[in-house]
Amino acid sequence: MSHALKTLPGTDEAPWQEFDPEAYFQHYYGEPHPDDDTLTYLAARALRAAQTNPGRDLDIIDVGTGPSLIPLLAALPVATRLTAWEYAAPNLRWLHNEITSPPLRPQWQHFWRQVKAAHSSDSDGMSPLLPHDPLPLLTQRVRIVRGSIFDLPRHAYDAATMFFCAESITSCPAEFESALGAFLATVRPGGIIAAAFLAGSSGYAVSGRRYPAVKLDAKQIQNALKSRLATIAITPIGISPKEVRSGYTGAIFVSGKTRA
Repeated sequence: MSHALKTLPGTDEAPWQEFDPEAYFQHYYGEPHPDDDTLTYLAARALRAAQTNPGRDLDIIDVGTGPSLIPLLAALPVATRLTAWEYAAPNLRWLHNEITSPPLRPQWQHFWRQVKAAHSSDSDGMSPLLPHDPLPLLTQRVRIVRGSIFDLPRHAYDAATMFFCAESITSCPAEFESALGAFLATVRPGGIIAAAFLAGSSGYAVSGRRYPAVKLDAKQIQNALKSRLATIAITPIGISPKEVRSGYTGAIFVSGKTRA
């Protein structure tokens, strides 16, 4: 597939093949942040709700996975197959090492507890069906695929997640819209999306290299999505007038169902 990859728009703006995934991980997830706890919980709940038939697990894709296991962990309890669709070669190597090299890092165990909490009921506490260590299931169910967001197959998945991708590959609003459209189109009609967007970002730095972003707020995201989804729920997370961590001022979580 790699020979046919469409170039990401931000390639001219940033050195994607020199991206430092470990530095990104240490900066953003080295010390788990309450905002990320909330995001993980909401994503797991949204995907749990997508499993309308408890006997049928879902074919799920995460788009632009990068150096994070959060979307994969959130989808894991309801996924029969889970695709990590990633463009940058350093991130692909990092992801492969992360899910094939036990033990699972304490940070991912922390976020896995948020997933388990999302699958608990008021009466019985943590779900007994979810293992203490999700790494064996990750290894079994996740396939890592190199691909541009613009190469996504149409109507191929029951559900799709995307955390901080479409707005973080370019500084051009039109290219963001195009990437968003490609993400939505990869879900089958009537399928579920769960996505998170950076709020107030004009770009971010990793190991001294600058990467682009489109500056967004909740209203802009709602306007971009409302005509494309049959249902939509938007949750701002930790929005602040100042940067939460370098490169953004909060997050915006969106869940919804694509039009049938």
